[in-house]
Amino acid sequence: MYEEPKEKNSLVQENSIRVDIPTRSLSNFSVFFDKVHSINGLHLLSALSQIFLGLSVVALSVLNIIQPDWIATVMTVVGSMTSIVGLYFVYYILTHTDSFDSLLNKAIKRVINSQN
Repeated sequence: MYEEPKEKNSLVQENSIRVDIPTRSLSNFSVFFDKVHSINGLHLLSALSQIFLGLSVVALSVLNIIQPDWIATVMTVVGSMTSIVGLYFVYYILTHTDSFDSLLNKAIKRVINSQN
């Protein structure tokens, strides 16, 4: 079997303890916060800004700040579609973040079980 060489100046020492937090005692907020930290922050930021900007364009159109009315109508439709796409993007980001990790973890477990 191939063994990886150990470095002399590693950041984690061999006798250090790994702290595991049991998942059953975590609150819903901490699970959500953990998911948010595990995803690409740029994707989440762009989706949230897309929602905010779309809703602000709709609000400006509804308040008759945008003149003429036909431009306000077009801007309302575009802003609504942008907000809906942003909401879908946030949903997609939060639901599909762990799919690769779980697939990888399952494959590793199958390999380990087949070797035993």
